[in-house]
Amino acid sequence: MPSRPRSWRLISLVAAAIAGCASPGYVTEHPVDSPAPALKPGVYNFTAVDVRPVATHEVEPDYPPELGSILTGKALVVFTVRTDGKVADPAVVEADDLLFGESAVQAILKWRFRPAKVHGAPVECRMTLPFVFTSPYGYPLEGGAAADVPGKPEGGSAQTSVESH
Repeated sequence: MPSRPRSWRLISLVAAAIAGCASPGYVTEHPVDSPAPALKPGVYNFTAVDVRPVATHEVEPDYPPELGSILTGKALVVFTVRTDGKVADPAVVEADDLLFGESAVQAILKWRFRPAKVHGAPVECRMTLPFVFTSPYGYPLEGGAAADVPGKPEGGSAQTSVESH
């Protein structure tokens, strides 16, 4: 009888090892879905200005290396373009993973804009920008290797387009 608990432990250990070997080792995503922060006093909505902000300097976000086994992702960032063209108050509204959102925020803080105008005067303006990420690591293959993606730029990419929300 004393060998019975020992055999249960052995069976449990073997089952755990088999389950671990059978798992593909992919990353689990941690999605973000948050409401946009309230519009601050004196900040105009994108649709309420006479002249909309225009990006003069764009920075592509880095693909989070921790998400290498995820082929694509997106993040939606809301922010304010100040009268000096710098970005303030960025917030992730939606993202496939928290790390995509963080990378998009780091990039948008480096962007510069020609500011929005109302009646010819520069004003602060709320904007929303989506970032679409493509893994620079290629498609995962059996055994953890990655295949190159034809036509994919070196280092991965993020596509952006300005939207109003």
